[in-house]
Amino acid sequence: MDDCYLSVNFKIKPSYGIEILLAELSHLGFEMFVEKHDGLIAYIKNSDFSDKLFDKVRILNSNEFNIDYQIKQVKNKNWNEEWEKNYDAVDINENCTVRAPFHKSSKKKFDIIIKPEMSFGTGHHETTRLMIDFLFEQNLKNKKICDIGCGTGILSIISEKIGAKSIEAVDIDINCYKNTLDNIIRNNCFKIKSWHSSSDVLVGNFYDFILSNITLNKLKVNFENFKKISNKKTIMILSGFYENDLAVINKMLEKLNFKMSSYKVRNNWAASTYFRM
Repeated sequence: MDDCYLSVNFKIKPSYGIEILLAELSHLGFEMFVEKHDGLIAYIKNSDFSDKLFDKVRILNSNEFNIDYQIKQVKNKNWNEEWEKNYDAVDINENCTVRAPFHKSSKKKFDIIIKPEMSFGTGHHETTRLMIDFLFEQNLKNKKICDIGCGTGILSIISEKIGAKSIEAVDIDINCYKNTLDNIIRNNCFKIKSWHSSSDVLVGNFYDFILSNITLNKLKVNFENFKKISNKKTIMILSGFYENDLAVINKMLEKLNFKMSSYKVRNNWAASTYFRM
């Protein structure tokens, strides 16, 4: 059963509960999400699921929402077919589109092709959009970048396309690592090196930019390493958390001599930038 995922198809009323549910599930081992107008499809490895898992999802016990769900098994080989049914190209800005291989070229300057496989980072989720927005605001020319929790490799690929000198991308999930390698080739990138590893492999190096779009709990585990791979010139861009989490994150990072310089919010999800004090 190791090659199987479960898909959980949620229908939610009222619809603003979709974001709340997604946030809760993202902390419980669910790896990928497809948002719909009336709900959410969430994917999790069969081995990571148990009937008691939903006891931890508070919104399911809320009288404010009416939520129904159905669970079914999805083979890895069929997973992309599920995505193709729901996967649209994403126009990031006037110069950039993120699309799947089965979409027609956008003809934009930055026509990014991402095949998600079992990885996070397609441009659809708010946190990915926020990270990309920040990237286009930075001067990445000839900069050295690391991408921690690279997922599909989307942030690394865009970083190279807009001028980065070198990018080192890591992910502890073997599917994400393999997917990043495939997407690097798919986008004709030559400046990205990737490892199936935690951020520990980066310690001893220093980066102009640290990028990390992972869950809040995983971010916290990496904070000490962020300090070890940064210097006074380093800019750090983080996401994967709600606006309400910013106070806690900022307090933890200030103890490590990081200061927030700006943040963006999209549907309650946040991304923030930091510099070393």
